[in-house]
Amino acid sequence: MLKGFIIGNPRSGTSLFRIMLNGHPEIISPPESGFLHWWHKKYQNWSASNNNFSDVDLFVSDLMQSKKIEGLSLDYEKLKAMILNTKPLDYSCLMTLVYRHYAELKGKNPSIIADKNNYYINHLDDLSLIWPDAFYIMVVRDGRDVACSYLKIKTLDTNSKYKPVLTTDIGLIADEWKKNNEKMLNFIEGKKHLIIRYEDLVENPVSELTKVCLFLGITYDDSMIRYHEIGATQHDEPASTIDWKKKTLEKPDPMNVGKYKTELNEDSINQFNKIAGNTLRQFNYVI
Repeated sequence: MLKGFIIGNPRSGTSLFRIMLNGHPEIISPPESGFLHWWHKKYQNWSASNNNFSDVDLFVSDLMQSKKIEGLSLDYEKLKAMILNTKPLDYSCLMTLVYRHYAELKGKNPSIIADKNNYYINHLDDLSLIWPDAFYIMVVRDGRDVACSYLKIKTLDTNSKYKPVLTTDIGLIADEWKKNNEKMLNFIEGKKHLIIRYEDLVENPVSELTKVCLFLGITYDDSMIRYHEIGATQHDEPASTIDWKKKTLEKPDPMNVGKYKTELNEDSINQFNKIAGNTLRQFNYVI
């Protein structure tokens, strides 16, 4: 099974991209929960000797405590049975069963796992330890539009305990966006990777997703761009996080490109450009 990660700075369209990928019958890309990384330290030495009831029960009990895991709506008794029957030989095989179980709940038998979490930006080296042969798809968005999205989060009306905590200082946003994207670029160098610009994804979704499918070695499927047609009640993004991801309920909207030109004042734009100008140019954003 091909395994990899979707990475990107917060508010860069990674959730939209994840949902697009998850529409493909060959791909499973569940709602974000960092369980793959969180339990690595404790269970990294999993082996054939651990496939007994007590070890499996402890693992599943721990898994249930993972942040945002409720968004996957797993059947933990069925997962236990799957692990006991399959007898995974190592940590990678063990965790692969969690993704396979989620896929089964969705009526899928995928050949590709694509795990998305912006939290991974600060744990990139660990990802290489967990899945040494992983692919990486990096989603990048014009940092000035990212800044607009950061600012809107401050006024977001939500009761979710997972509401993002993001700075509203333009200088800090610019510095964070610059450093995060440079960190990801340095990390993926020499690894199997693809860089997708949010702007290209929403303006030419079929073309960009076809490119992604070619990268993954599968055929493009039109269901990838029909995610918005299934309705909010069946939507893949959990209720606990949808309040700040409502754009994923809509079809790709090119109007989200270049919003900073009207939403940020000239001083804010100049400040961002001064701090992150070289990185903006690196991704072909106009200064």
